[in-house]
Amino acid sequence: MVTGAVLAGGESRRFGRNKALEPFGDKRLIDHCVESVGRHCDPVLVVANDLSPYYGVRATLIRDVIPHQGPLVGVYTALLFSPRQWVLVKATDMPFWVPELADLLFEGRERVDAVVPMVGDHYEPLLALYHRRCLSAIAATLQGEQRRIVDFFRKVKVRAISEIEWRSADPEGLSFANMNTPEDQERLLGHCRGRSLSKNQ
Repeated sequence: MVTGAVLAGGESRRFGRNKALEPFGDKRLIDHCVESVGRHCDPVLVVANDLSPYYGVRATLIRDVIPHQGPLVGVYTALLFSPRQWVLVKATDMPFWVPELADLLFEGRERVDAVVPMVGDHYEPLLALYHRRCLSAIAATLQGEQRRIVDFFRKVKVRAISEIEWRSADPEGLSFANMNTPEDQERLLGHCRGRSLSKNQ
């Protein structure tokens, strides 16, 4: 079994308010994400700088060990507190959950420290699997005052899942659709109602 970690520490600047608390369908976005991740993972952690908005969420709440330092600290915190060796990290603002993609990530774990999808030629580190072996590499990266998640990748063995590979599991790329603005929220909810994900519609 794998621990799930929903990262909810973002500042939601473009959204204008805490998007994790926004409705997505018949639930708040945070509850929707926790429920989705919980289908594949146990336990599920919610990692954030401020936990007070998430009291009552059906997950274990964990405060970032270093406040206001970005998602790399969120990944580190999730690994530090995980009771299991592997952690599936998911950003709150990526609302869709495609089980086949999760299965693809799980299948890539052998003899590596992280399994990370690629979108084009860029890593998508906020929907990825990390082993607790990454803790020392992340700690060294943070001590060097580097804050991007990908900054520690050169210190560990990463299995990159190419877009060609993951498209077989998630043809529309739903897993990587972000809800950064109210317009994104409407567009993604529209997809749930059968509309295209295109930003031009």
